[in-house]
Amino acid sequence: MGNLYRFAEPIVLVSLAQLGTAHGYQIAQEAERLAVTHAGLDVAVIYRTLRRLEDEGYVTSTWDTGGPGPARRDYVLTETGWGHLHEWTEVLEDFLKSLSVVLDHCRQTVQKHAPGNE
Repeated sequence: MGNLYRFAEPIVLVSLAQLGTAHGYQIAQEAERLAVTHAGLDVAVIYRTLRRLEDEGYVTSTWDTGGPGPARRDYVLTETGWGHLHEWTEVLEDFLKSLSVVLDHCRQTVQKHAPGNE
């Protein structure tokens, strides 16, 4: 099963919130720990999500040109972004409750159809 790309946004938001200020690669490393399937999150999805979050005012970025190597874009959550993370927390809590009901039904149905129970 592939990753559920719908969850890229809260994963990127919480990863950035936990890191404070971070560039895309750091966010991708943090996000990897939070991926909802073992497929992980594609780095391209993370960068697309960051661009969209910035367009919507949830994150801001600046170029870091002080270190060795190429310039990197550093991201930080805005106050609006913190509010959006709070909204996602509520959405995920509701989703978890609903998903729990589906899981219970799946377990019951599979158990009914197990060998010897038919």
